[in-house]
Amino acid sequence: MIHLIVSVALGVVPALSAGAAIGYARTLPIERPSLTRQAPSPGTSAGPSGAADTQVGKQANKQAGKQVGKQANKQADKPADTPADKQAEAYYQFITGHRRGAEGDADGASKALRLAMELDPASSQIPAELAELLARQGLVTEAVDLAEAALKTNDTNWDAHRLLGMLYADQAERAQARGTDAADASRWQRAVDHLEKALSDSDSDMTTGVRLTLARIYLQRQQYDRAIAALKQALADSPWLRQAVSLLVETYTAAGKPAEAAALLKDAVEEDPSFYPALADAYDKQQRYAEAAVAFEKASEQNPRDVELKIKWAAALLNRPETASAERARDLLLEVTRTNPAAGWPLYLLARAQRFLEDLDGAEATARQILALNPSSTSGAHALAQVFEARRQFSKIVETLEPVMAKAPQKGHEVDEVLLLTHIGFAHLELGRGPEAAAVFDRAIQLNPDDVALKTYRAQATVLARKYELAITLLRDLRAGRPGDPRLARLEADALRGMGKFDAGVAVLKPLADAAGAGSNGVLTLSEFYAADHRYADAAALLKTAEPRFPDDLNLRFQYAAMLERLKKHDEAERILRQVIAADPHHAPALNYLGYTLIERGQRLTEALGLIRRAVALDPYNGAYLDSLGWAYFRLKQFEAAETNLRTAADQLVGDSVVQDHFGDVLAARNRFADAVEAWRRALAGDGESIDREKIERKIREAQPKAGKK
Repeated sequence: MIHLIVSVALGVVPALSAGAAIGYARTLPIERPSLTRQAPSPGTSAGPSGAADTQVGKQANKQAGKQVGKQANKQADKPADTPADKQAEAYYQFITGHRRGAEGDADGASKALRLAMELDPASSQIPAELAELLARQGLVTEAVDLAEAALKTNDTNWDAHRLLGMLYADQAERAQARGTDAADASRWQRAVDHLEKALSDSDSDMTTGVRLTLARIYLQRQQYDRAIAALKQALADSPWLRQAVSLLVETYTAAGKPAEAAALLKDAVEEDPSFYPALADAYDKQQRYAEAAVAFEKASEQNPRDVELKIKWAAALLNRPETASAERARDLLLEVTRTNPAAGWPLYLLARAQRFLEDLDGAEATARQILALNPSSTSGAHALAQVFEARRQFSKIVETLEPVMAKAPQKGHEVDEVLLLTHIGFAHLELGRGPEAAAVFDRAIQLNPDDVALKTYRAQATVLARKYELAITLLRDLRAGRPGDPRLARLEADALRGMGKFDAGVAVLKPLADAAGAGSNGVLTLSEFYAADHRYADAAALLKTAEPRFPDDLNLRFQYAAMLERLKKHDEAERILRQVIAADPHHAPALNYLGYTLIERGQRLTEALGLIRRAVALDPYNGAYLDSLGWAYFRLKQFEAAETNLRTAADQLVGDSVVQDHFGDVLAARNRFADAVEAWRRALAGDGESIDREKIERKIREAQPKAGKK
């Protein structure tokens, strides 16, 4: 909605509306008599209808106090016989009306001004004054008629132009609120025309207010350049006027010039620190989070009880990937939630801070607090799902969110539903449940049909579900818009491999591997594709050839070592893995891989256990690393520790045959034969990678009698 602006001290009062005050605080301009008369004698003031506005305008209030204050009531009832008498009486009635209006006596003011109009019907200033009085009373139609009449008498009556500009703008705004803006568009233009003419009154102290009102209208009509020009002039006339600064910031933002808005506010806070909240918001919208956090901090120092500022400050801090920022955000949010324990948004941000700081237990407790306050809270469910994802507890995501999504969808909450469906679908993917994941993403796409990420997930689920022809159709449609996306290319290649067209899959990936300046992702993707088909020699050859192109790429060297290990070139693989770890002691995949291979070979078990522990410390919820750790404990015959870690890994990696086989072995070692058989059966039903099926089947046969089964 437009907020119409007219001046009080600098010309600014609230928007015109029925019953609202207009309230010009100004010196009173008076005109010379409209009839052909002699000039007033020395020592007297000119009448209401002439051109001596400047001289009399400067003296009117003083004259009103000294002369009219003593004589107005008596003159109001005195008959006027001659033109000179009518002129004088019109003048006194005009001054009386103005004074009584200022005192709040609307009826007395109206009576005096109407009498003045009768006495001097050619005056433009009297009807303009009466129009202003009527507008204050909400009698807009009559006020417009009087102001228009004033302009017919004198087109340079700036008061009438100002009043009409505001009244037409108010009518246009009301029409717009009723949805009839198109039919009343001419009122906007009439408002602009009158207000622009009012700017010709160079002596008025209301010019700034007129410019502000015009700028607001220009902004409403999306005439940004005109609004900016008007506001810059207003600030030149009245430096750092708060309304002008705020409106110019709003205009810059609407015009797509956020940098200009921030620059203006940065200067403004030097003059008026109360602009810090606006400056912080401007930085935040530009994703300049470090500067936003500083500005929010300064704003909060000035307003220490403003909870909303603290929340915004914390949110800005959380958008900076730094431990110190997350810790400060957490402390702020703990303070806020202690005094506002039922506020969902700060609780969600607190859970986010706790998750960043790896306090997953705290994050889970906070998420559950949100859900306790509001069981249907999307933010609470989202926060809890993020905790489960961080722990890779994908089964828990499905168990927690599917009952929520089973309820009837709520209109207007489609974005929330898509968010939760994405969590569920991703969990199904991680659990190896292709058909279930595809169904979930189909549902999400119905709610948001333009989301490319959802379509990519659906294609991935379709490949996992082994619906290869459908997957290729979906993927080729996606790749038409993103031909260089290695993830989409890999999915298409996997679908082709599933159809027995391995070479066609290579043909899809090879251009990405050969592309100059594209980085190592294309090479790594193709090498993984070779490895998925057990073509380790091809993968190793590709990686060795690419090494001169990417001599400092540790991930490429790690992948090459892994392929050598698969080719049973253990010493060379170990040498390269140690080189990777020496270059980056925090390279968790290399630490885990070297530790696991040493365990498998039965060599240096204590060192192997230390390497794997280092990997787990870097990524404590990684199922593959936990499997390695559990298997190391198993080989060291520490079965309790082995079971703890392997159980977590098996719950997480349900479809990983090796993990399930390991879990079955430790259960059997602890004489839990029935559970061991179930784990081995999951191993046989899993991905089948790197297992000896006959050996597992033999273990099942040998364990069944011990489990009390035939």
